[in-house]
Amino acid sequence: MPLGRSHFVFRVELASGERVIARITRADRAECFTGFAYWRRQLAGVGVPVPRVLSMDLTGMVLPWPVMFLEQVPGDDLCNVYADLTAAEKRGVADDLMDIHRSVRGLPSGPGFGGVAHYDDGRCHPRWSHVMEEYFTGALEHLTSEQRQTQAVTCIRTALRGLGPELDRVEPLPYLIDATHQNVLVHGGRVSAIVDLDELGFGDALYPLGAARAGLLTRGPEAGCIEQVAAPLCADDPVRRRVFDLYSAIAALKMLAHSPLSVAGPPPADSRLGARLWALLDIFATAAAHKE
Repeated sequence: MPLGRSHFVFRVELASGERVIARITRADRAECFTGFAYWRRQLAGVGVPVPRVLSMDLTGMVLPWPVMFLEQVPGDDLCNVYADLTAAEKRGVADDLMDIHRSVRGLPSGPGFGGVAHYDDGRCHPRWSHVMEEYFTGALEHLTSEQRQTQAVTCIRTALRGLGPELDRVEPLPYLIDATHQNVLVHGGRVSAIVDLDELGFGDALYPLGAARAGLLTRGPEAGCIEQVAAPLCADDPVRRRVFDLYSAIAALKMLAHSPLSVAGPPPADSRLGARLWALLDIFATAAAHKE
């Protein structure tokens, strides 16, 4: 499955005819699979639709690499089916995402901010703004010198400084860190599962919605279902709207940057997706830096 970013993911048909999902990763990323199993139990307990873990081996005895087998849930990533959804189905997806958001909030708050593999994970940040700074600087490290000099990058720096106090008011509440335009499976016009659970995020649930908005708009003309879910979190507040634009800008920048953990790299700058991402980055970054 070519959309895998940190792992190699395969659809597998067994001799019995049963179909499963196989995830394979490097030995130094094995903790992602233990994190998946941990958060799968936590999220299933509050009613989030997540796939069952069928088997897992982290020892290297079955294969030379850590491997996990999951049930294959029907559906495809939101970004792959969004353009073909009817207006009613898009509303249904939005309703499901809001229900899932409320279910996730049934889990306890985190020990800090950012993505963690379990509640005792000591890698949390003390402030939410530190997470956004890490995302931003991490993406910059994997851009060319010319790309780092663009106006959009300057605007993101300006927005991070100006919105710092607002970001630091965020509480460490749980959210699905990778449930964006990808990893949200849609089947029959409804959300069938959330399929990437290596970490759970603690901070602002508006961030993955910003990433989803950027991902959907890169592939099509609108992202209405995401805007619908984000609206209550923005609460008609111009500052929160700027924060949403900042999140979309940072997410777009991350999509454009090469990552040492990525299986599927960013779209080429001269491709349709690459050009569209750079255009959206400019729009979001400018909006985030602009004060009302």
